[in-house]
Amino acid sequence: MNTRTRIALTAAAATVLTALCLFPLVQPTSWLVEATAMLLLVTGVGVLTRRFPLARPLTVLLQLLATVLLLTFFFVRDTAVFGLLPGPAAWGEFGSDLQSGFDDMSHFSTPAPDTVGLRLLLTIAVLAVGLLVDALAVTYQRVALAGLPLLALYAVGTGIHPHGALWFWFLAAAFGFLMLLLAEGRDRVSRWGRIFHGASATGNADSTNPVNATGFRIAALAAVGALLVPVLLPSVGSGVVADLGGGSGSGTGNGVITAVDPMASLAQSLNQTNAVPVLSYRTTAQDPADQYLRIVDLDVFNGVAWTTSTHRAVPLPDPLGVPTELSGGIQQQTVETEVTTQPGYVQQWLPMPYPAVNLQVAGDWRWEPEGRTVIGGTDAQNAGGLDYTVTSLSLHPTQDQLRNAAPPPADIARTYLTLPNNLPPVVGQDARAVTAGAPTALDKALALQDWFAHSGGFTYNTNVPVNNTSNALADFLKNKQGFCVHFASTMAAMARILGIPARVAVGFTPGTQQADGSWLVTTKNAHAWPELYFTGVGWLRFEPTPSIGFEPSFGSSTTAPAPGPSTSAQPTTGAGPTAGTHNQGCPIQARREGLCAAVGTAGGPVSTGSSAVGSLRLAVWALAGLLLLLLLVPMVWRWRARRTRLARGPGGLTEQQVLDAWRELLDTAWDLGIPPDHAETPRRTADRISALGELGPEPSAAAGRLALATEQVLYAPVVTVPLQLRQDVRSVREGLAARVDRRTRLRAVLLPPSSSRLYRDLPRRVSAEVRRRTAALWNRLRPGGSH
Repeated sequence: MNTRTRIALTAAAATVLTALCLFPLVQPTSWLVEATAMLLLVTGVGVLTRRFPLARPLTVLLQLLATVLLLTFFFVRDTAVFGLLPGPAAWGEFGSDLQSGFDDMSHFSTPAPDTVGLRLLLTIAVLAVGLLVDALAVTYQRVALAGLPLLALYAVGTGIHPHGALWFWFLAAAFGFLMLLLAEGRDRVSRWGRIFHGASATGNADSTNPVNATGFRIAALAAVGALLVPVLLPSVGSGVVADLGGGSGSGTGNGVITAVDPMASLAQSLNQTNAVPVLSYRTTAQDPADQYLRIVDLDVFNGVAWTTSTHRAVPLPDPLGVPTELSGGIQQQTVETEVTTQPGYVQQWLPMPYPAVNLQVAGDWRWEPEGRTVIGGTDAQNAGGLDYTVTSLSLHPTQDQLRNAAPPPADIARTYLTLPNNLPPVVGQDARAVTAGAPTALDKALALQDWFAHSGGFTYNTNVPVNNTSNALADFLKNKQGFCVHFASTMAAMARILGIPARVAVGFTPGTQQADGSWLVTTKNAHAWPELYFTGVGWLRFEPTPSIGFEPSFGSSTTAPAPGPSTSAQPTTGAGPTAGTHNQGCPIQARREGLCAAVGTAGGPVSTGSSAVGSLRLAVWALAGLLLLLLLVPMVWRWRARRTRLARGPGGLTEQQVLDAWRELLDTAWDLGIPPDHAETPRRTADRISALGELGPEPSAAAGRLALATEQVLYAPVVTVPLQLRQDVRSVREGLAARVDRRTRLRAVLLPPSSSRLYRDLPRRVSAEVRRRTAALWNRLRPGGSH
C-alpha cells in the first residue's frame, strides 16, 4: 500500500469516527453502516483515479459522480435507469425524500425514527464531509485544512445538546484526526521531503522532530477546537436538538415527539422503555370501546404516507353540534368525559371521543368542521395542563342500517376516494381477493378487518421500520408484519380501492382503569386506526391491528343497544382497555400494562418545547454558517498577517520590520504557487522566485533588495540597502500574480497555502501565552510580588 492510499483510507476512517457523534440523532443506526460502505467506495474511486495523470479537479468530479450513482442505487434504484443512473423520475424521488427529511427534522425529537428522508440527509452529510476531507488531504495535500469539515461535523453531533457521551465522541473524532495527520507526517518523512519551517525562537530542537511536533500540534488543535466550538455554538430550540441525550426542558424529557406527520414516528415511541402519562379522564361511557380519544384525521394519501390536508378553522361553536350526516334512526347514547392533561403535553389538538357534540375548555381554540377536531388558535395554545369536559355520542348502528346505506355524497367521494397513480397493483389485487363475495360496503370492511386481525396471517411487530417509499404497502402485504401504522394505512387504502371513503385517525386507545375509577392514558396508548364513511351514520372506527384495542360491534336490527343517556358521574368498571378482543400476538398482561399499544403519533405528547421552529433545520443552517466561518479563517488570518507585517512603525526602519517583510514575501510566493525552501539562502530564494515566477526587472530587483537586507539583518551589523518595504513587497506580489491563472489568484485569497502556519504555530502560541499568564499570576501571588 503506497502512502497516498494509506492517507486516503485514514481520511475515510477519520470521517467515520467523527460521524459517530451523529448516533444519538436517529435510531436505529444502520444508516451509518450504509454511509460507511458508500464512503469507502468513493474513497476507492479516488485511489484509482489518482494513479493516472489526471487533473486534480477531475479526480474530485469523478468522486462526486460516484457519490451520485451510489446514492441513486441505495435510495431510488426503483425509479432509476438500470437501477443506477438517475433519470427524471429518480431526481423527482430524490426531491420528495429530501423534502420529507427536512419535514422530519422539524417534527421529531431524538432519537428520531429511521425514515428515508432522515437517512438520505445524514448519508449526504457524511459523504459530503468525507469527499471534502479526501480532496483536501489527498488530492490537494492540505491535510491541516481537512480538519475544518471534520470539526464542523463534530460540532453538529455534540454542540447542539447538553448531555450524552461527549467524551466518547471527542475521543473518537480526535483519534481520527490524529491518525490522519500522523499518516501525512509519516508520508513526508518517508519521502525526505518534509518542509521544515525552522526551529522556534527559543531554539527548541525538539520541535523539528516530526513525530513529536506533529503530535503536539495536532493534540492541542483538536483539544481547543473540539472543546471550545461546541461551547460557543448556541442552543437551537426543541425537537431533535432539545431532547438529544435526555433533554432538560419543561417537559418530562422522555423524547416523545409532537409531530404533524404522525405515521413515521410510531416506531420511535414504541421502542421507548417507559410509559409516560399523557392524560387521565373520568367518563360515563358504558363501554371502553367508546373511549378512543381522537386527535386528528389524515385524509391525504400520496402512495407513501398519510397526511392531513389544510382544514379551515372557525371560532369554536357552542355547542359543537351533532354531525349533519347522522340520520335520526341511529341508536345513540350521550357520554360525558372529564379530561385532565399533563403539563408537558404540548400537542396542538385536543384529544376527544368521537363524535364530540359539546366542549367546555379554557383558552383560544378553533373548530375544524371537516374532521370535527379542535386545534389551538395560536402557536402558544396547546393541550398541556388543561381540565376540560367533552360531551360525545356513542353510536350503535345496526348491520342492516349499514348494509342499506346509500352511496356516499359527491363531496365525500371526491375527497376520500382519491388514490395516487403509483399505488402498487398488489394492493388492489389483495383487496379484491379478500372481499370477493362480499356484497356491501360493510361486508367488505368487515372482511378486510378480519383478514388483517385474524385470518390473514399478519403479526404485530414494533421492530418493523416505517418505510416511506412507494413500495411500502406492497412490502407490508408481502412480509405481513408491522404495527398499527401499517395496518391502518393499508386498510384505508384498500377501502378506497373498493369504493368506500376512508381516512386514518390518530389518537389514543382508552387507557387503563385505575383503582379510583379514573382512566390513565400513557404514551404506550397512542394509536392509529382507519375510519370508513357510511351515509346516514358518518365516520365509523375499524380496528385491523391484531391484539390491540377493541373491534367495533354492530348489532342486528333486533339486537341494537337501547338508547339511554348516561349522566352519572360515577365511572364504569369493565375490562382493561388495552386487553383487546383477541389474544393473538401479545400477552394479556402486557396488553393490560399498555406494552402493545402503538405510540408516537401526532398526539405524541410530552415535548420540551415547540417543534414549529424546525430545530434540526436550524441546526443544519448553523452547521452551514459554522463551516463558512471556518473556511473564512485562512483568508482573514492571511489578511491580518499582511497588515501587521507591513505596518509602518514609529521612527526609522527596524530589523524586525525587515524580517517581517521577508516573511511576507515568502508567504506571497507560496500562496501564488512557489512553496518555500528553508534550506536556501535568502539570495538563492529570491533568484528562485524570480525565475519560477518569471518576474520582470523591477519585481526581481525588489526581491533582491529584500533578500540582501534580510542577510544584512541576520549577519551584518547594519542594513545599508535602501528599502521601501511596502512598495517592494507589493511589486513582487503584482509581478507573481500577473503570471498565474485566475484560479491560483483566487486560491491565494480564499485558501492561501501559507495559512497552514496558523495551525502549525497555534500550539506554540497557546503554550507561550499560558506560560506568560502563569508567570504573571505567580509574580502577583508570591511574597513580595507586584499587586
